Amino acid sequence: MLKAIIAVDQLGGIGLNGTLPWPHNSEDMKWFQSNTTGHIVVMGRKTWEHPKMPKPLPDRINLVVTNQPILTPGITAMKGDIIERLKTIQKQYPSKDIFIIGGKILLESCISHCDQIYLTMFKGAYKVDTAIDLPKLLHGFQLRTVKPGLTCMFSIYHNELKSRNN
Repeated sequence: MLKAIIAVDQLGGIGLNGTLPWPHNSEDMKWFQSNTTGHIVVMGRKTWEHPKMPKPLPDRINLVVTNQPILTPGITAMKGDIIERLKTIQKQYPSKDIFIIGGKILLESCISHCDQIYLTMFKGAYKVDTAIDLPKLLHGFQLRTVKPGLTCMFSIYHNELKSRNN
């Protein structure tokens, strides 16, 4: 199953100076880890290059969308038609979910093909230089699960448009 997992502030902010705009949040990190461990994570080059990004993310298959070679063991570089590559990977690993973890361009280009969106919504608005249009991102998705946290809300949306077309 193809999924996206993202964290945003109330206005859709996702980044500042190439990193998360909010302070380290163990609650969100636990959510991310519990959902992605044992599965496949796909990220863009800028997400991969962030200094705080563990390389590779442990206990996951790590894929990076880039035209540049990556020499880190345990990382596979992907280029070309990403959607077709993701379909091939789904066939190779039918028991694993594929999570698109960022950045913005990769999320926006893959979102209509995702079956689900795992969305962490932080309370408040942060200073950001990168944001996503939440109504546009969630178009065609239906809220199915909500789990309140102390500092944020965890939601799972299902792609209703994709469900109707299958």
